[in-house]
Amino acid sequence: MDEFLAKAGSQAVSFAIKSGISIASSYAIKSVSKFIVQIPQEDANKLEILRSQLETRIEIVSFALDLIKLVASKGNTNLQYTLNLTKGLRRDIDEFDNKVNELFEDIQENSTNKKLHSVKIKSLETYMTNLLKQIENVTPFINLSLTTSGTNLSSTLSKKISPSLLLNASNYIVENNKVYKVNPNVGPSFEVTLYTIFYNSSNIDNPIIWKETMKRANLVIKRINTSKIGEYNYIITIKQDFNDGRYHNEDEFQDHEFVLKIEQIKKLVFNVSGRLLKLEENDSPVLILKTESDAISDGNQLIKWYALGGYDEPELPDSENEEQEEVEKEEEEEDQNNVVDQFKDALDTCISNQLPASRSIALLEYIIRLLSLQHDDEKSLLEITDERLSIYLNDENAYSKVKEKQVDVHEIINALKNMNLG
Repeated sequence: MDEFLAKAGSQAVSFAIKSGISIASSYAIKSVSKFIVQIPQEDANKLEILRSQLETRIEIVSFALDLIKLVASKGNTNLQYTLNLTKGLRRDIDEFDNKVNELFEDIQENSTNKKLHSVKIKSLETYMTNLLKQIENVTPFINLSLTTSGTNLSSTLSKKISPSLLLNASNYIVENNKVYKVNPNVGPSFEVTLYTIFYNSSNIDNPIIWKETMKRANLVIKRINTSKIGEYNYIITIKQDFNDGRYHNEDEFQDHEFVLKIEQIKKLVFNVSGRLLKLEENDSPVLILKTESDAISDGNQLIKWYALGGYDEPELPDSENEEQEEVEKEEEEEDQNNVVDQFKDALDTCISNQLPASRSIALLEYIIRLLSLQHDDEKSLLEITDERLSIYLNDENAYSKVKEKQVDVHEIINALKNMNLG
């Protein structure tokens, strides 16, 4: 499926590139800071210099390490050995964090033992110096690997990126970061048509068939409150809406709903036409999700594919159109006579803070991309670097790229940060 979508020219981006080094190092740096405030000022000044050097070097190499992880995951064998080297660095940072915490606990438990304090301070200085040397030893190999692999470190964005969609999606996310404890919904709900894969083993030439699973469904993205698995966690809920212009048996009228965690989405593929999936009745854009199930088979995660298209209202026969027009005319006349009721309804809508449903698959794509980034980096969208943002927005599929003008990600980020969010 991955190869088919690539050759079809679909725009795609892979996730599962959590900024592991950066996150692990942030805990280590915080541990050092806690340690420093507990020791004499003279010793603290020396350790603060080392802490600052360590933080700066880790920030410099962390993006390169994330990029290596991403490129290596796509099959670039030139980076596999470097990836193993960076795993060693991640392990050293984790061990460093544990050692600092142990030293900090020892000092707290023996607050009056000045001789022990001196030993622990010297130990921390040694640990920090050794970790700095480890980073300096790894850095030349990182540079060499990136140079020989031809990996692009540019933070420019493709012209295909829509600034308006990006800003709209960002606006919804930034606003949700403020109010998620009161209103967990991120952006509007989406009216979609859901497709899933049916494997037809009898058809050797075309064993994969996409089938319509829900003609009309309501998709909602919510931020969930839990301190156990990080701060920025989201679920996507898709619930069938039987008001789709089709006949349904009474047996069908039950909750058809499933929930998808944002971290389960490993790849996002956007295509301008559902005909790519041989969905002849759908010529509108589709968003394809490659996901990993929580279930495990033969020691491996189960991969699932879903496709989402914007829901289209069924066309009514001419007779029904005439009846609908007559009903609408009567409703319009009634509305004109009930201005006060209209105002009350509008006021109620504002109070409930409910956004009108959207059928924009493109907007949904941008929201999912940015939420995945916020989840992976465990940071607010406005704190994430331009380079990380470019990884999650730029198309990774060479087949879909054409010679085009590039736009600078910094321009869009500046516009985003200067937005008046009310």
